[in-house]
Amino acid sequence: MLQNKTSSAVQLKHTPTGLVLKVQATRSRTQNRKIARQLLAERVEQIEKGKESRVAVVGEIKRKRKSSAVKKSKRKYRALEEAKEAKAAREDNDGEN
Repeated sequence: MLQNKTSSAVQLKHTPTGLVLKVQATRSRTQNRKIARQLLAERVEQIEKGKESRVAVVGEIKRKRKSSAVKKSKRKYRALEEAKEAKAAREDNDGEN
């Protein structure tokens, strides 16, 4: 059986930090190089700046938004449940009268 093989993985090393990154996200070596450079730059920035790096700041914003959305969803479903219970209680009271 014939199988097509391509070696499109890219491995980059940042010599000052010794950080090594291997990427094989796509079949194109050029795209993998671009992705690897981007990821390597982000990681180096995160090492240098820590919590002030762009990646950390964006991650914190996303975390806060998700937390807010979860809280909003919980409030919404709690209110729906309370309305449902109130309606059931009213119907029980109407049935008794």
